[in-house]
Amino acid sequence: MKLSAILLLSVIGLCAVYAADVVDGEVTDDGPKTVQEEESLDIGASPDAGLAFHFVQPADANVVHEFYTGKPVKFLIGFQNKGEKDFIVKYSETSFRFPTDYNYHLQNFTRGEYNRRVAPKEEVTLDYGFYAHETFAGRPVGLVVNVHYQDADGNAFVNNVFNQTVNILEDDSGFSGETGFLFIFFVALSIGGLYLANQFLSKLSRKSGLSKRRVVEQGTSSEVDFEWIPRDAVKNKEKRSPVAGSPKARKTAKKTD
Repeated sequence: MKLSAILLLSVIGLCAVYAADVVDGEVTDDGPKTVQEEESLDIGASPDAGLAFHFVQPADANVVHEFYTGKPVKFLIGFQNKGEKDFIVKYSETSFRFPTDYNYHLQNFTRGEYNRRVAPKEEVTLDYGFYAHETFAGRPVGLVVNVHYQDADGNAFVNNVFNQTVNILEDDSGFSGETGFLFIFFVALSIGGLYLANQFLSKLSRKSGLSKRRVVEQGTSSEVDFEWIPRDAVKNKEKRSPVAGSPKARKTAKKTD
């Protein structure tokens, strides 16, 4: 039973949710489902800021714009300060939108918090990642990425660095986190079942051995009842049998040898 408990705890430990580590942004499996109010994009971008966007995972996402459910999607944001004042890149916002109406939010991911100061003529690279949930498999969605920053005077700016429709595909690799957990769970369950069966058979065999030892062995008795034998026959046998140690007995023993 102790081994079964250890195996069960090991399986539960393998069930923990993981997240990929990134430098500045955050890779998250799921974000809040409620629609959040965004800062007004009427502010627009600063003429002294240059921004670039590039997918790094999956590698072909920059061309085909296709993502797989359950696999991380990572991208880089390049920020260049072309002015004479410092900029502070505050955070990035990533969301899925309804493909025919980008004003309708399907999912808002966790904000990528940066708070990076960018000096004049300096360039920095920021990163972020997320997971496409399996509920979006087989359908197109609008992907919107906005970067919020401000200058040294406190003026706020927003740059839209990505705003296109992408396709979410189902992961067909045949092995996902859920599949792996179920496989490990059934293996552990099988080992636990074999262990319990082995313990049961051992106890059963021990009980069977004790029962066999308790059976009293019955055999022929060495004592012979001579009451029914005629006395004359007994006397004649005693006469014919040589006395132990007599010369006749010794001769008989030699012949037998």
